[in-house]
Amino acid sequence: MMEKISVRRVRPARRRPYYYFLSGIGVAAFFCFFMMVPPSEAVDLLAELTAGYDSNPALTDPSDGSGFSVYGLGAQHSFVLSQDLALHLSAEGRYQDYWSVGDNYRLQAGTALSYVLAEGRFLPSLIGEVAAYRDALIEADERNEAMAGVAADWILSNRLTLGFEQTFRWLSYLNWAKPFSGKGQGRNGDNGGGGGKGGGGGGGGKNSSAATRSEWVWAGPPSDQGKGNSEFNKSYPPRDNRLMVTGVDLDIFILPTLTGRVYGAYGNLNSSLDMESFREIQAGAALSWAPAELWLVGFEATWYRTQYYSVPENITSVRRINYSWSAGLQVSRFWGDMEFFGQLGWKSGDAPLDYESYTQTVIQCGLSYSF
Repeated sequence: MMEKISVRRVRPARRRPYYYFLSGIGVAAFFCFFMMVPPSEAVDLLAELTAGYDSNPALTDPSDGSGFSVYGLGAQHSFVLSQDLALHLSAEGRYQDYWSVGDNYRLQAGTALSYVLAEGRFLPSLIGEVAAYRDALIEADERNEAMAGVAADWILSNRLTLGFEQTFRWLSYLNWAKPFSGKGQGRNGDNGGGGGKGGGGGGGGKNSSAATRSEWVWAGPPSDQGKGNSEFNKSYPPRDNRLMVTGVDLDIFILPTLTGRVYGAYGNLNSSLDMESFREIQAGAALSWAPAELWLVGFEATWYRTQYYSVPENITSVRRINYSWSAGLQVSRFWGDMEFFGQLGWKSGDAPLDYESYTQTVIQCGLSYSF
């Protein structure tokens, strides 16, 4: 399952070659810093290779599945500035190569300045991150990001740890798009960009996929005529969005081999296109179990409630309150610095468009190497 045995397809001329050039330059710049760290300082590196199948990469209904490979490389390092103060730096690059539809990649770098209080039981931090995301399948989701925030971990007892995080994220989208055109938004075939629940939507990709066929061009339901329909089918400039997220989590050390986590979050997206602004509530739980030495099993389930609160009343085809659910299972086996893992993920959700919902199943296996 780890090797792609089929002959690699030739990429269409419409794909932008500078994607790969910029990807290489970005990864090189991120990791150049870590290479300059003196040999006496420890730098943690992680390389990952994954292969699998995604039944619905664009989160649409109906779906168009594809096999894929994922290549990832990460680095992190901590500088001890004083007895209680430390600076943590990290960088990561991830490229997802879909075999039948368009690829995507993400480059990001982060930092955290943490201070130890209460004899190590309370750890507050200032955190920050910058990232670039590019997507040839849903071009409207292409964006640059910047995040700043605070976080804290509080050891309540030898079995309980409470976490808190407050972040403010700027999302700068790159392309024009009609409303609700991003991944999971229920709209395809516009070949536009920017906006939606963190994005907008477009087409693009390798060969012919459901996201780019002519029959997918959205015409709108018969009830949306006149001004509302015109507003809904108009392309808007790239979005300039602000996302605030408040999250809490509780780690529970149930047994030496069993750990649980429950978490919740509230998010508020203020979009430059008002109708795409939303409030979202998230709740979830996770279990991590070590059934034997060198084995680890993890399970996680999450629920979301999203409310679009600024949709004009004359646009009747937009579902203002949406729900989604996701669950995942991972089994890992460790050999020294190597981790071999298999994952199964499932997601089901409502898209903002009244008649669009989606399901997604992802099966993958891979290995990661820490050095």
